[in-house]
Amino acid sequence: MSLPYALLGLLTYKPMTGYDLKQYFERSINYFWSAHQSQIYRELAALEGKGFLDSRIEPQEGRPDRKVYSITAAGETELREWLKRFPQTLTTPVRDELLLRVFFASRLPPAELKFQLQRYLREKEEQVASFRAVDRLIGEHPEIPGRQDEGFYWRLTLKYGIAHAKASIEWAGECIRDIEEKEDLQETGDHERSREL
Repeated sequence: MSLPYALLGLLTYKPMTGYDLKQYFERSINYFWSAHQSQIYRELAALEGKGFLDSRIEPQEGRPDRKVYSITAAGETELREWLKRFPQTLTTPVRDELLLRVFFASRLPPAELKFQLQRYLREKEEQVASFRAVDRLIGEHPEIPGRQDEGFYWRLTLKYGIAHAKASIEWAGECIRDIEEKEDLQETGDHERSREL
């Protein structure tokens, strides 16, 4: 499971609360790795229990105290070792609800599937625009002392996101065209049959 390593990696930037980490997720790695707030808190507790994180309580006036986590030397070592370990496989199984719907779409009118694919296509186009905005932000990001290469590696993951979204747009467009051709053929066939009667 990679969530603990995502948290360790984010905490190398600066100490953060669980809430801060969730916000960081949303603004950075969410397009390829997501986590619920409850998962984050559960993993933070486990990482602290293993000695990979320390925490301190920051009192706040009129609000609940903040628990701020920071990575330990052992946590830095664990993250570095994980980065060096080559997994048995780097591909993950695909679990895509839209593909499942397409697979069983013979039970729907073609227009319904076409509508869903058009919506998917628009979402992916918005995602590409969002990635381009992130790319601009990376360019504006001040370099972290001692970590001048961060933006370079962030952009590598962003390139994947853009390429994946563009491939999804192309696939959805092809599916929509195929469905339209199928509809045209059915209409032509229905029209021919009605003339025969």
